[in-house]
Amino acid sequence: MTPPRPRRPIPVDRQTQEQIAGTAVLLLERFCQGQHRGQRVFEGKQFYTIVERGRDLNIEFRGDAHHLPETILTLRTQRNNGQTLYEIESWLTQADVQRFAIIRQELHKELGDRQMSSRQTDGSVLS
Repeated sequence: MTPPRPRRPIPVDRQTQEQIAGTAVLLLERFCQGQHRGQRVFEGKQFYTIVERGRDLNIEFRGDAHHLPETILTLRTQRNNGQTLYEIESWLTQADVQRFAIIRQELHKELGDRQMSSRQTDGSVLS
C-alpha cells in the first residue's frame, strides 16, 4: 500500500470560495434541521464533513486511500461595529471545486423541484 500523499491545492477566487461555503450552509440547512444552530455537523457519504462551530464553518476532507484527512475551507464570521465580516481560507483542489459544483447543482435542482411541486394543485401549475 502506498503511503498517503498531500493534496495539491489550487488558487481559488473569492467568489468560488463563497459559493462552496454557501453550498455547505445549504447542506446544513437541508440535512441538519434537528441539530442546534452553531453546533451542526453534516457527514457526507464519501468525501466531506461540514462542521459549524458557533459562527464559524469548516469543511473537512475525510481522506481516502491516497490522501490524509484535512480542513479544506474555513469560514470565520466576525461582527465589527454592527457589520458582519467574513474571512475565508481555503486549501481546495480542482476535484473539490468540481464536486461542490455538482453538489450545488443537485441542491438547486432539488429545491427547484420542491418549489415547483408546492405550486401544483390537481396537476395544474398556479401562476
